[in-house]
Amino acid sequence: MSNINLSDKVSIMNYGIGVQHRLANLSELVADIVKEKDYSDIKKLTDNLLELMSMDERKTPVYADALIDAIRENLLQARVDLLKECKLYEELRNTNEVYITQLSEAVTEGELFLNNVKDNRETHSDALAFAQLKSRVKELKTSKTVASTLTEQLALYQKNSAAFAERISSVINALMPLWESKIALSVNKESTEKAFKMMKALMNEVKAV
Repeated sequence: MSNINLSDKVSIMNYGIGVQHRLANLSELVADIVKEKDYSDIKKLTDNLLELMSMDERKTPVYADALIDAIRENLLQARVDLLKECKLYEELRNTNEVYITQLSEAVTEGELFLNNVKDNRETHSDALAFAQLKSRVKELKTSKTVASTLTEQLALYQKNSAAFAERISSVINALMPLWESKIALSVNKESTEKAFKMMKALMNEVKAV
């Protein structure tokens, strides 16, 4: 049984207004969150890291190790923040889905009531209230469309955050070990060459005696 009452014009004007307000607040919250996001720093960090790791050993600056470690720490923190963002977007999507369900229920109830009034014209005593309710149902349909669009946007934001987090993981977990192995081999090569030169010098000294 519907709770809609055409004789209560205030309730008709406010029909479904609560969920619309909650949806508006959620949309504003998402806009504020997204407005503050800037992934250019993360891209710059990963690009700098890749550039340092791919440099020729003879051209690598002496402070490269310290710089790479600093970049890696910043990227690890950025990854933590990105994963938190993914969780936040998921929670916001779930909240938005609740609003979509509430809007759908309000639209369905309103349309059923309007159809019943049309079928039973003797109960339709207030044409203005009927028109107001019809307008409110139309507005609720529009709000539902907005909410559906917001769900798509949140899914895209979540996908972008996850993609950046995955890129950081790939650089740190896949490329960093390769670079460290390269450095280890380089150091080992330098140590071997140094030892060989020392041995050769000793042998020359022995021969000279």
